[in-house]
Amino acid sequence: MKKPYLYVAIIGILVVGGGFLLLKNQSSTSSTTQNELAKQEEIKTEESAGEAMMGIGYILKNGKMMVEENHQFNPMTAGVTFENGTTVSTTGLVTKSDGSSFTLAEGQSMWTDGTFMEASEEAQADSKTSSTDSGISSRYIDYSEKSFVKASENNGRAVLWFAALAWCPSCQAADKDFKANFNKVPSDITILKVNYDTEKSMKQKYAITMQDTFVQVDSQGKEITRWNSGGQGVGALLANAK
Repeated sequence: MKKPYLYVAIIGILVVGGGFLLLKNQSSTSSTTQNELAKQEEIKTEESAGEAMMGIGYILKNGKMMVEENHQFNPMTAGVTFENGTTVSTTGLVTKSDGSSFTLAEGQSMWTDGTFMEASEEAQADSKTSSTDSGISSRYIDYSEKSFVKASENNGRAVLWFAALAWCPSCQAADKDFKANFNKVPSDITILKVNYDTEKSMKQKYAITMQDTFVQVDSQGKEITRWNSGGQGVGALLANAK
């Protein structure tokens, strides 16, 4: 006769114990959720404080200088000078108070508190895509009579580049720069790579005595101007092409 009461007692203990464990788990879950929310709020606060400290950013985005403020982007229409003496031009040229300078690459930015920010991985990927889409496959090519004629069509500017890519360090550096930043090359310029080691007649025609020499020519092949890039690639091209 005592067994039914024993069973009831055991069931009661199990029910009470289970309820206790359930409440404990709920309390633990609620505490964990609150902690996570507090951490997220702390991160947001730190990010906001960081943005406020950095101020306004000037970023090269899709090949154009933009002004970034509160995650909003607007075209940069005039050069700026920061309180520390650093200047940023609409072409992306950054000049510091000590006179040193550099040009922003895709995704890189300068902020009014003097902070320099590297491009994000996403921006770097976009830069590679942009470089490909900007015509590198059709305007950064090997020289031939046919490619020269095509480059000169519709008032296009043809630039012969006498390069020894296999062994010339400055040629290799310039080649790397062109591939990374070809979106900065004006759309009417075609760079025709002339093999410095094998194109002897072309070297003789333009009196080429040094690798990494660029010669801009007109539609008849007559020299307009020339320069040696020293491995600078795009920067030297923009500074010397007419």
